[in-house]
Amino acid sequence: MATKLTTITGNYHSYVEDQVLTHYQLNETIDYFDDQNRMNRIFLTGTGIFCGFQVSVDSGYTTVTIMQGNGITTDGDLMKLKKETNKPLAIAIKQKLFTIDFPKIDYKSYRLFNNDKANYPPFKDASNVILPMWELLPEKPSGTPLDSGESLLTNFANLKDQVVILYLENYTKDASLCDDVDCSNKGGEEVFNIRVLVVSQANANIIISKNGSVERDPIYNKYDVYQKYSLLDELGVKKVIPTFNSTSTTNQIKQLFNTVVNDTTFQTDLIANLTTLLSSFGYSTQLLDIINRINTLFTIDPNNVPTDIHYRYDLLKDIVATYKELKDLFIQLKSECNPPINSFPKHLLLGLVEDPNRFKNYRHQFYKASALDQNKTFSNFDSLVRRLKSILDNYEVTANTIKITPSKAMGKLGAKSVPYYYNVDDNLLHAWDFEKSSLYIHLTNFGYHTTNLVNNDYIKSPLLYCTDDYDFYRIEGYLNGSVDDAKTFLNSKRIEYGLDFDFYILDIIENAADLKILFNTNYSFEHKAGVKKGGTLLLLKSGNTFITDFAIEGKIKPDSGLGCCTIMGCLYPWISSLRYINNLSRSTRGTKSKRIDMPTHYRLSIKKYSINGVNLINDRVLVNIPLDQILARRLHVVMETLNTQFPTGLLFDFIEEEKKLRIMRLEKDVFEFEVQDITLSRDTPTYKFTETGVTKNDKIYTSNKITCSIINSHKADIYRKIHSYYDPINKDDDDFGRFNQDWSKWEYLKRKLRFHPVTEKFPRFPKVFNDFYRIPVYTQYEQTITVAQELIEIANQINEIDNKLTHIYIGGDWTSGNWVNPIMQSYYLDNSTNTDDALVLFMNLRKKIHNEDKVSKYMIHIDTPRNIKLSDFQDLFTRYAKKAEFYFYKPANGYFILIGRNREAAREDKTKKIITPVTEKNIRKPNDLK
Repeated sequence: MATKLTTITGNYHSYVEDQVLTHYQLNETIDYFDDQNRMNRIFLTGTGIFCGFQVSVDSGYTTVTIMQGNGITTDGDLMKLKKETNKPLAIAIKQKLFTIDFPKIDYKSYRLFNNDKANYPPFKDASNVILPMWELLPEKPSGTPLDSGESLLTNFANLKDQVVILYLENYTKDASLCDDVDCSNKGGEEVFNIRVLVVSQANANIIISKNGSVERDPIYNKYDVYQKYSLLDELGVKKVIPTFNSTSTTNQIKQLFNTVVNDTTFQTDLIANLTTLLSSFGYSTQLLDIINRINTLFTIDPNNVPTDIHYRYDLLKDIVATYKELKDLFIQLKSECNPPINSFPKHLLLGLVEDPNRFKNYRHQFYKASALDQNKTFSNFDSLVRRLKSILDNYEVTANTIKITPSKAMGKLGAKSVPYYYNVDDNLLHAWDFEKSSLYIHLTNFGYHTTNLVNNDYIKSPLLYCTDDYDFYRIEGYLNGSVDDAKTFLNSKRIEYGLDFDFYILDIIENAADLKILFNTNYSFEHKAGVKKGGTLLLLKSGNTFITDFAIEGKIKPDSGLGCCTIMGCLYPWISSLRYINNLSRSTRGTKSKRIDMPTHYRLSIKKYSINGVNLINDRVLVNIPLDQILARRLHVVMETLNTQFPTGLLFDFIEEEKKLRIMRLEKDVFEFEVQDITLSRDTPTYKFTETGVTKNDKIYTSNKITCSIINSHKADIYRKIHSYYDPINKDDDDFGRFNQDWSKWEYLKRKLRFHPVTEKFPRFPKVFNDFYRIPVYTQYEQTITVAQELIEIANQINEIDNKLTHIYIGGDWTSGNWVNPIMQSYYLDNSTNTDDALVLFMNLRKKIHNEDKVSKYMIHIDTPRNIKLSDFQDLFTRYAKKAEFYFYKPANGYFILIGRNREAAREDKTKKIITPVTEKNIRKPNDLK
């Protein structure tokens, strides 16, 4: 059986009066209009099942029901279920008449189908033999017997797994010379019978050539993508959420982004899903380029993370956004401009007899003509593929000018402004926003780069105009720019254009305390390459180099801080000695005792905890800290645990230089904190800490010489603020734990500096105040200013405020040999790449274990038993904020030098530490420095 559209009639003859018509002329006319009608359907409407033709079966598999529907074959036949009717009228006019006005047909029996009459090629196998098929027969009137070869459906094995096919049987029936009416010569009858067939899934696969080398039904196979679609992943880029602990160094911040960008598992999934999408519709060449660029841009050495890592993170988000749009269109691609005529010329697949799935297998969908959606679906898909390739090919971070571009926080990527990190050419612009490109206005996208945009002031300078439908500001291009210029720019543009956002520029080292407050009180910071209207932008930097940006929705309200209160910090001895802590924690490394069970945790029993008479606990509280954490972090982890467990309580800190516990509280508050170390025994002493000192089993243990007055209640909110503002930062290891080797290097390098060409003239370990006259700070008017001179100046200013304060000491780095002066700092900056230089090694290690990279501050200790009015000293504190830290006490232990005293007077200081002289030859070098 030849399909009607295999060849078409291209013209026909017109008729004239009294013309004798031949059958060629009549058939020619009929064929021409029939061909035109068929082509109109398939090329201007579409092919496949338009609606209806749902198949169902009852629970007993006795009846298959097919709903009325509409479908068009690739030969242009409009198919509907029909029933023969009006037989008397049909006989009178010598025609067969059918009705289509019914909702469904029930089929209750079947018989073997014979395709001899129609000789339909799609139903034959490779040997040209008809495939085994059965025809379903409509329900007969009650009492009508079954015909020969006909069986009830209850006898059909595995009926539910059969594929239903609607088949238009079409052939020419030879005419006989005579019939009941006359013996006039007649032409053949064109027969069109709608038959409902069932076939096994294996044979259905042959009909569509699902597994064959020759595509019998290329349309079905091209758009049979549901299984692929159902396996596509819902991909999303993990959010980068900054915290104080993850933003303390530039490398930490880079690693936040690199963890997401360099996720090989995600890259593999992304590439696999893109391969499914693109290879299915002939984009294999583009796919190879896309995969190569993904591998190039997102394969990053963790030890050498590039500065543009946050923009690569943005690129990854753009790729995934494009993938999501492609995935949505993937299942909608069912449009054919020129459908192959032989795909299903006389049949439609209706699906399985029983298929509970919403998407039906073995069922022709409707493959609409391009005219119905103006080829929009495929064009959009093609545009997204071009966008995907363009953003990968055009990724570039070179511009150094900060700029603000209005954009959108929500919606599809194409509706947003084109980012800074793309080299914007015509190809990218045309692929960026399909809707604009469809209207030929693709040059009107907002974007950082405006060279190739339309020469229109609204497009190139949008901040001058109302942009109510743009609720986001892209703020980009700052990466290699000046910090001061960026601050000036943002301030001026907010005023000039009335832009609704706030911003902070914070240094991760210098502004560490501010960052801690910011992150502890605001939890929605996220990198977005800009900020939403009404939001707050945070730009992070290190020194003069920008690192990245984060945004938060909403303005950060200025915090009133703790100006209402004075915070007092008092030093106490801890209940467990460092030697005991050291031996206890190191016991985890030794051979386990066979006689007794060794402890696994450092255990504290907190018996009482109150502030201003308000109990923070009602019963004893046990604190258990694993000994491996004690080994790694020593007393810092103890303090951290107490602070975490009691967020409205006192703030505990361990001061490395003093080997002391510091308790921070409101100046006028009183407290009681009773604690017992029960790691090894429950009979150990109970220590009670108060604002006036500490007792051991109710006997005086020591005193911190602080006198306080009482207020009525414990202010939980204020103590929360204390934790936010003053919680110890960058606390990790003391001179034990996992930095053991680093500390031995540190001690070696400190002594090595005594013989370094730059520092050999300076006393590394000052013993008396006069030694500070030999350590220079800077030169002014050809006169060298020394540490001693600066210390005396500070002491004089303290005496001008209160002349009774005569015991003023210098301690900390300047008496322990850890100090760094500007000459050392300058030398380091000039020679930082020379890792064989002892001074460079010293500075690098100082940064690692002390988190310090600047000139050492002076630690000024003012020893006095009197209450001090701190507000009198506020100007002094502010004046020397970058040079000195002030303490109104002097710890009992440690090495301190009285400012201004000579060698003889210094000997009277009972706390003086004796330092054994060393020479360069007898300094023991650590193994890893040999």
